[in-house]
Amino acid sequence: MGYKPKRDVPPMERELDYLLYDLCVKWGFCIPAEDSDRISKAKYYMADEFAQDVLTAEGMNPGEERTWMRKITNIFTERFGTNEIDEDTFVDRVRGIKESWQNA
Repeated sequence: MGYKPKRDVPPMERELDYLLYDLCVKWGFCIPAEDSDRISKAKYYMADEFAQDVLTAEGMNPGEERTWMRKITNIFTERFGTNEIDEDTFVDRVRGIKESWQNA
């Protein structure tokens, strides 16, 4: 059984939701819903900032968790093909397209 966000979710938010879901299922980083919402709704992320936010939400100190910082940063970069994503230029790597998105 997988995870499927609502149809009206912006592309970058949707892909961050998927990544957070994968981190929960694969590595046990099942962060509180309010932190997950805040992270997935970001308009811009660098891989290391994303990793810090996930670890902080999990109640860990990112400065003391170098191995997890590296792992989460790497999975972010692998997922998005870059260490930086921005809502205005976000391209869905799976479909290889930049979706036209307008908030309703």
